[in-house]
Amino acid sequence: MFKLPRLLVMMFLQYFVQGAWNMVIGAVLAAYGLKEIVGSTYSVLGIATIISPLFIGMIADRFIASQKVMGVLHLLNAVVLFSLPNFIQSGNDSGFLAMIFIVGLLFYPTTALANSVSFRHIDGVKWFPIVRVFGTIGFMAVGFTMGSTFLDISKSTNSFLLAAGASVVYGLYCFTLPNTPPAAKNKKISIREILCLDALSLFKDKYFSIFMFATFILMIAKTAYSAYLPVYLPVLNIEPASMMQIATATEVIFMVCLAFLLGHFGFKKVILFGSISWIIRSLMLSQAAVSEHYMLYIVGALLLQGLCWDFFFTAGDIYVDKKAKPEIKAQAQGLRFIVSNGFGVFMAASVCGFINNRVVTEKAMPAAATQWQEFWIYPAVVAAVVTIGFWIFFNDKDVLIKPKEKI
Repeated sequence: MFKLPRLLVMMFLQYFVQGAWNMVIGAVLAAYGLKEIVGSTYSVLGIATIISPLFIGMIADRFIASQKVMGVLHLLNAVVLFSLPNFIQSGNDSGFLAMIFIVGLLFYPTTALANSVSFRHIDGVKWFPIVRVFGTIGFMAVGFTMGSTFLDISKSTNSFLLAAGASVVYGLYCFTLPNTPPAAKNKKISIREILCLDALSLFKDKYFSIFMFATFILMIAKTAYSAYLPVYLPVLNIEPASMMQIATATEVIFMVCLAFLLGHFGFKKVILFGSISWIIRSLMLSQAAVSEHYMLYIVGALLLQGLCWDFFFTAGDIYVDKKAKPEIKAQAQGLRFIVSNGFGVFMAASVCGFINNRVVTEKAMPAAATQWQEFWIYPAVVAAVVTIGFWIFFNDKDVLIKPKEKI
């Protein structure tokens, strides 16, 4: 009874917690003189994304109800989040990286579990978009909370304390969610299923392989944005947490248009437009560093989030779903997540960290202006290479969507 309202609150809290610790992590590290480990931070989170979802998903599928697994993970994560300020304030970078790795191990599986709980209790096609929008609202809410004049903790270790407190509330709330027992309890565990080996057969398709490779490489541009924009904005005297919510809001707007555009233009054109948007965004961030009208460029770059994310990554999720056979759709999405948010983030964070630590050596304007201008050129070049290669080599004729087809 009253399942939908409980799921809306669940998704709100899921992304509220994520935003509190993940959104401004670069800004916090830079404020405490640890900018050099921003890239390493996202690298270890990428490794955590590769490891934990496989095993936690298996536990929820076969042994323990999903809402209970979520509750335990969030309560454990709260303890780890409470400890992070001590490592940052003492300058213990190796200790911080070890603890943030544990945060990734505990938190990232809960995103998939939240989706799984939702789909088990509602009509996914009809209601899940509404449930997921509340996640975006939660992400925006925590951004405005951290950036408000009342708290103003977007560059403070107090953001981790906010995340820890919210994680305790959310962890306890998880135990009140609709019961979601293991769907495959007592069934034999398949190593092929756990490791997504059946989904690897999709790589026999040339165009699927091209798309996955393009996604893997474009993670450099995506990670440059997510990891270093919170570092970059304070250099321009812009509060990052609240300002970045402009981008989050546009995701909702363009999501509404995505199905219509895929039906009329197909995957290739829509995904190409998404990759082109990454070029434009990076160039705008580059120009902002040396322009008197930097705020216009920053706002413009943020407004492109809906195009950058929905048209490339969300459209890509739909493309993978269309390419996969019914019996391996879940595996295919798991493989997609591991390639992009696992191996892709690990590679991209290493590359972006290497570039930023060598290019951006000054901490404040005007000395840092040309350095940040140069830094944002690199993800623009990467996005341009992906766009050209995708345009030349990719074909989507086998996955055309009819204009009125439901996705």
